[in-house]
Amino acid sequence: MKFGKFLLLTTITLTAILVGCYPYARYVEPNLLMVNREKLENNRLEAPLKIVLFGDTHLGEFNDNNQLDRIVEKINAENPDLVIFTGDLIGSSGDFTVNPEDISQNLAKIQATYGKVAVMGNHEYALLDQYNYAELMSAGGFAVLVDDWLDISKLNVRLLGLDDVYRGNPDLDLTDEALDGAYNILLTHEPDIVDKMNSDAVQLVLAGHTHGGQISLPYLTEKILPANGKKYVKGLYTIGNAGQTDLFVTKGTGMTKLPFRFMNVPEIIAIEVSP
Repeated sequence: MKFGKFLLLTTITLTAILVGCYPYARYVEPNLLMVNREKLENNRLEAPLKIVLFGDTHLGEFNDNNQLDRIVEKINAENPDLVIFTGDLIGSSGDFTVNPEDISQNLAKIQATYGKVAVMGNHEYALLDQYNYAELMSAGGFAVLVDDWLDISKLNVRLLGLDDVYRGNPDLDLTDEALDGAYNILLTHEPDIVDKMNSDAVQLVLAGHTHGGQISLPYLTEKILPANGKKYVKGLYTIGNAGQTDLFVTKGTGMTKLPFRFMNVPEIIAIEVSP
């Protein structure tokens, strides 16, 4: 086959693929919602623990309360012990069109045996003049941890919530507050910050921020990954000098800047930790 003909066929093929991908990435994948599952083990726990993690909803940007309704339904179907939200509730890349009271009413429907906990994301700081994130989350039954910790004594669990890396004032020594003998869980919006902390002091880190890249394409995704989310992009990692700490980065459920998702289906995460 002559090179000119080969180039023409290649161009036509690639164009057809891209044209075919557009409606999927614009209208199909963003409207999907999966429950992805992980099983972990740690002998610091006294009983099995089920955590449901979600984040990066970016409500009002390209997603609305209809998606939040579906998120709430799927979370409750898991019968979680703990529900964790890793920030970026409302999107700041556009007009502020959402009703915070409606969102808090939806969040209040989430059921968790031992509590619901959230941390700040960069979009929370970007919208400080628009609404009070802590008040909204509190009305929805969530405790917001900002460089602070919370004990769930019945589970022998300590939750440590880090402030946002971009616009907050994160305490990189927060892991020094890990409780000896307990199952310590660090919550952070941006995942890469853990490399600047003593992650060996905690047993699990939960993060978001990256959207998994949102659009996964060769050479492109690595260029558009956000700062503090370039190393740990999505899924489960083992970190720390001792290699004993689990890190999970959720792809989230929303979108920012562009109304596309490709090879990053919106997800909530059900994590079962056995003693």
